[in-house]
Amino acid sequence: MPSPKAVAPPEAVTRVPARGGSPLAFVVLLAVLSVPFWVAGAVFDQTGALPMGMPVSAFQFVLPVTVAAALSFREEGGRGVRRLLKRTVSVGGAGPWSRWATAVLLVPSLMLVTYGLTAPAGKPPGGPHSPLASLPLLVALYFLAAVAEEAGWTGYLLRPVRERFGTFGAGVVIGLVWGAWHLVAYAQAGRSVSWTVGQVLGSVAVRVLMVRLVTVTDGAMLTAVVVHTTINVAQSVFPGYPDQPAPPLVHGLLAALAATGTTPARGPGPTRTRSPKAHAGTGPPETHARTGPPEAHDCTEPPETQNPHRPTGGSAPQTP
Repeated sequence: MPSPKAVAPPEAVTRVPARGGSPLAFVVLLAVLSVPFWVAGAVFDQTGALPMGMPVSAFQFVLPVTVAAALSFREEGGRGVRRLLKRTVSVGGAGPWSRWATAVLLVPSLMLVTYGLTAPAGKPPGGPHSPLASLPLLVALYFLAAVAEEAGWTGYLLRPVRERFGTFGAGVVIGLVWGAWHLVAYAQAGRSVSWTVGQVLGSVAVRVLMVRLVTVTDGAMLTAVVVHTTINVAQSVFPGYPDQPAPPLVHGLLAALAATGTTPARGPGPTRTRSPKAHAGTGPPETHARTGPPEAHDCTEPPETQNPHRPTGGSAPQTP
């Protein structure tokens, strides 16, 4: 007869957290729930009352976390929602302070270079912008908005997309969806086609850098939240950024150069499980699928919380 430790109770097996998310379900549900916000943006013109002339539809920032929480609940119950929120603000294995400095300074540095390159004949760009005195308020508001969005883009969507397309591919795919999701808001705010092209290019390129940063920090998703916050803050205080096509175009090109220059052409690819034969006599295969350099790991959860109910050896997973 088999040993009791070799047979797991059916109810214990069913409680093991799901490994992957549902990217297609996330995108479809996000688009459907965005429609009321787009309709409200078309009906109510409040572009003069919000930073950067944003329309009412900009409040759709609450949707990524809403959709991610709903799907996580469907897949793992209440525990899945708690894990989603916890890893969204996780510091993971961020390591040296320089990586946090990169998260804070990346976008402001690109915007400073953009400011210098777009100054005609040495004359600084001009136009409406948020005063520097409003920085504390902007940081607080945009941080909350970034947490709400990154719970979806990074907390939920990154892991399954990265496992399929690799680090660079995940940045491009999520960046394109991220940019496309804002197109209606850009149109309602009266942005020109050239402005929108530059903004979407910058969104894709910066998303590649964000995914790379989360990867090298071993799942510190808070770095993505920080970068997202600095994007909105920097664009709010940049004179004339919402009105002139040159700044987003230049920023988009600079970000694209940075993304291609810092992300290896043959960066970490889709996650693959190593052959059990390569680890014969050293433990069960699943305990070795996550060995190797940090970039090959599933870096979308802090190490101490990654799938805590994965079975080890021959023992069955325990029911919490």
